Amino acid sequence: MYEIRPESIKTFIEDSNIKLPRFQRKQTWDHTKNFKLCISIFKQYPIGVSILSLENYDNRTTRWLLDGRQRRNALSQIAEDPENIYLWAKKFIGIKDRDQQHEIRELFWIEINRYLEQDDSDIQVQDEREVNSDNDSDIVTSNSESENLEEDIRVASKSTGLDLLLEIILMVHNKNKRYSGFSYPFDFSTHIKDLPYVENINGKLVLSSRRVKSFIVDYRNDCKLDRMDYDLQINFMNFLSKRLRLSGSDIDKISLELNRKWESIVDRIELLDKIDNLLLNSKIGLIEVKEINTADGQKIFNIINSEGTQLTAVEILSAKPSWNKEIKNPNALLVKEAKSLYESINIKSENVVRWDIPATLLSRLNASNYLFKDFTDPNANFEKKLTLGFKVLSGILIGGIKKEDINKLSSEEKINWEYDIDVLINDLNNLIKILGEYDYFKYLQSWKGTIMEILSDTIALNFLVLSYKDWKRKGSPLGSSYQVKQFQKNAVILLDRLIYEYITRQWRGSSDSKFAQNISTFDFQPEIYIPIEKHKWLDLLKEIFEKNTIDDVQINQKILEPILYHFYCLKKLAGPDTGLYSIHVDHIIPQSIFKQSTIANKENLQHNLFNLALLPANENISKSDSKLIVIENQWLKDQITKYSFIDEERFHEFSQLNNLDSLKEFRRKIFENTFDKDRDEFFIN
Repeated sequence: MYEIRPESIKTFIEDSNIKLPRFQRKQTWDHTKNFKLCISIFKQYPIGVSILSLENYDNRTTRWLLDGRQRRNALSQIAEDPENIYLWAKKFIGIKDRDQQHEIRELFWIEINRYLEQDDSDIQVQDEREVNSDNDSDIVTSNSESENLEEDIRVASKSTGLDLLLEIILMVHNKNKRYSGFSYPFDFSTHIKDLPYVENINGKLVLSSRRVKSFIVDYRNDCKLDRMDYDLQINFMNFLSKRLRLSGSDIDKISLELNRKWESIVDRIELLDKIDNLLLNSKIGLIEVKEINTADGQKIFNIINSEGTQLTAVEILSAKPSWNKEIKNPNALLVKEAKSLYESINIKSENVVRWDIPATLLSRLNASNYLFKDFTDPNANFEKKLTLGFKVLSGILIGGIKKEDINKLSSEEKINWEYDIDVLINDLNNLIKILGEYDYFKYLQSWKGTIMEILSDTIALNFLVLSYKDWKRKGSPLGSSYQVKQFQKNAVILLDRLIYEYITRQWRGSSDSKFAQNISTFDFQPEIYIPIEKHKWLDLLKEIFEKNTIDDVQINQKILEPILYHFYCLKKLAGPDTGLYSIHVDHIIPQSIFKQSTIANKENLQHNLFNLALLPANENISKSDSKLIVIENQWLKDQITKYSFIDEERFHEFSQLNNLDSLKEFRRKIFENTFDKDRDEFFIN
């Protein structure tokens, strides 16, 4: 199933057979993390492992880089351009543009020692550069401190690898907008207008160290081909003349300048050789997994990378050949959303493949704000949005949402990927619109509630898939026909059942299995759903109010929140008509009063339904931990009266813990009446 082996860093970063999956995580490594990797390489420490998935498809083997993209990217930048190392070091060490080389040396070893956790307790360096900003002041130490510092530097300097790292930093230093210390010796622009390593950046000509490096590589290859010594000035001059097609007068002028710069040029050529040899002789661990399913891929990755971000199923799927088949004629919306997806993770993508279809599915659903959370929120789980798209398709087309079900999806022969999914999304948008026009779901939206957040991801998926199947069974009705009305009523009956099942913990354990069971038994359900018996809800409420338990398990606020949302929707009570505030589950009698009391079972009593209400949340207007009697904001008083059903005249009464039984009985009647009579209005008509 897998093979573990070392590979040269140079081979790893230059291997063109290694492909990046369609989807990869955003780049999160900063300069500091990149430089720490540099330290490990130059110090010859292990630099971790990368995971490759080998997939055989159409008699071709592709190596997909499942994990290690950011490490490989940093390694490539080290090989491509020594200035990258300097820029990372500048941030890590705290180098300033005006620093002298002896200052950089001292700062370098101090920070290296600190990072390597050597004993630097005796190093007391006072950096007076900020104080004496008008002159190039040295780092000031006492005599004893200086001796300790020098000793530490001598110890650290025994590492030739770190000496090379410092050499790179010093050589690149004095970087400005035109060139760096590394590229400066190659500046012949006074005599040559079109140097191949000059770039136009925002209207300014800049000597690109990356292109200088490439130019040097070409020179070295030319020398090898003709068996010439690279450190002979005449050979470099001949290469310049041939490469840049110089005339006689230009050759004379450049020869004079080359005399002055030749030693520096050789230093830079040799520096690149040292970096190249280091990468050639340094190893990275590779784990190659072969023909694994998504679940095994995740498990292997998570065992290896227990301290890091877990590899998601959608990342593994994006490396499967079957998911990378190109869509020949994608519609405009799919192209737009796919482009937006890849731009958000800084990846260039020119075509649309199968993987993009489920990955962008949620983005192509309209007005689904009562189903799924708002994934435009920057704090939303980006990968979850993609995963839900795969699960929607798998739930509808395969009948399950387990990893093995999603694995089957891309190779399902009955699916016409060029056409069927567009039809499906159009259908989903129609049924979502139809449900959104029904009173219950209008009220749910007014409370800014989503089935996904109130219950769970899987329950929201189950609701959507079962509603889709019911809508299709009824002939995909539109408008205001009897079939549409029956479909809308069925959806509320279904959600009522799902909420009851969630509250009574019937979705605990393998929710994916329960999802599949519900789908498989759908065909045996009547066209007109049968609601849960009324007495079950009333018995449940009785247990909650009287025993503070559900099926003899102690209640908590989280398990009761779905009942609150369901209660307001059944009562046809809209949420606050304002876009300024979010909704907050608040306590009528503050939690602080319970904490200060000696009342028995206070932890459960304070979170009981009779003491909870949905209210606008904002630090300036939220009831928060205040007693009703002390609230002065009239708008907030009105909101509390409206949503707790407590008249302002009774605020004083229900600010006292000794009136808890009175509050319980008052609110109990409201809840029982709602689940007795108001609930019937949705189901019996």
